[in-house]
Amino acid sequence: MTKLAEIVRQRRREIGLSQPQLARRVGVSAQAVQQMEAGEVRRPRYLVELANALGLEPVALHEGRRVVMGPGTDSDTPLMSPHRGESGRSSEAPRGNAAFPQAMGGGGRDLPVYASAQGGPDGMMVSYDPIEWIERPAPLAGVPSAFAMYVVNDSMEPRYRQGDLLLIHPQRPVRRGADVLLVMLSDIDDHEAYIKELVSVTVDNVTLRQLNPDKTFSVPRDRVAGLHLVVGAYYGY
Repeated sequence: MTKLAEIVRQRRREIGLSQPQLARRVGVSAQAVQQMEAGEVRRPRYLVELANALGLEPVALHEGRRVVMGPGTDSDTPLMSPHRGESGRSSEAPRGNAAFPQAMGGGGRDLPVYASAQGGPDGMMVSYDPIEWIERPAPLAGVPSAFAMYVVNDSMEPRYRQGDLLLIHPQRPVRRGADVLLVMLSDIDDHEAYIKELVSVTVDNVTLRQLNPDKTFSVPRDRVAGLHLVVGAYYGY
C-alpha cells in the first residue's frame, strides 16, 4: 500500500465515509476509490477533489503527508484593513483582493514563509521548507496550513512587485477575479507555481491571467496540486 493510499483510507474511516460515499463526493466511481486505496493508482488525476472531500491539504497529500485543513474564516466582515506600507504604495491593489493586513499582536511568530525562487519568466519554484516565520495576521487566525511567500518576478506588476510578501489561505474558496497561487504536481520537493488572477476553472483546465505582459493561459487540471487564495500582501516587506 502506498503512503497516499494509507492516508486516504485512514482519513476516510476517520470521518465515517464508505468508499461509495467518498466516490460520490469526489465525482468518481467507487471502483476508482477502491483501486486508489489498494495502491493501484499512485497519482490520481482527481487528487485535488479527493483532498477537498477528505478535508486534507492537496499539496501535502500529493507529497504523502497528512495535513488536515482547519476551519476557515467564514465571517462576512472584510478580511483586510487598508493601510499604506513603508514603500508608500497604497495597500488597496489596483485590482484583485489583496491589501495590507493587520497582525494579531502578541509577538508570536508562527506563520511560515516558504522558499520561492524564479522559475521561468512568468512562474516560480516553491519549496515547503520555511525560510523564516512571521507574526500571523488576523485573516489567517486558526488556519493551520496557511503560509506566506515572496514574489520573485514582475509578471503581476503593478499589483505585486518583487519582494512583496503574499499571504495564502488554502481553505478559503477561490473565485473568478481573485488572485491565487496555483501549485503544479511534482515528483520532487520543489513545485512549479504561479501567482496569477483566476479567470476560470473547468473540468479540464484552470485559466489564469497575468498583468505583465497582459496575457491569459490555461493549465490542465490534472496537473494542478493546489489552487489557493491570496488574502493579503505586505508590500515592500
